[in-house]
Amino acid sequence: MRDMRDISDIIRDLDEFKPVNDDWSALDLLIDEAIEANSPQLITPLLSILERNQSHDGFGVFWSIVHGLESMDGYEAELKNSVLRKPHELSVVMLNRLVNSSVSDIAGTPINALIEQVAMDVNVPEDIRETAKDLLDD
Repeated sequence: MRDMRDISDIIRDLDEFKPVNDDWSALDLLIDEAIEANSPQLITPLLSILERNQSHDGFGVFWSIVHGLESMDGYEAELKNSVLRKPHELSVVMLNRLVNSSVSDIAGTPINALIEQVAMDVNVPEDIRETAKDLLDD
């Protein structure tokens, strides 16, 4: 096991991450480090990566964010906030995964209402709206 870096350094690196020549592998290492640190302070920076890259899939690296967040306690309220700020296809998928695990609301808001809001918001990219509509139809 490697020495754990300070949480503030991990947050800074997540906040400043930009792929070099479409190489996202360094992000994969940062996500692993963030998940290993398992700090609630890292939830928002991880979701912010999705928000900053709303129309990109991270060449599969973003799934590490999904799985990592799902392994952390208490990410749901910040997921809701992230979806309301700037939904990403995978943040909407995460909402649906919560529904599939018998969670019906986040902080008093029905999850299906959040997904429906994304599906109807003309300011959200069409592919994300379509994903939300497909999840509602399932």
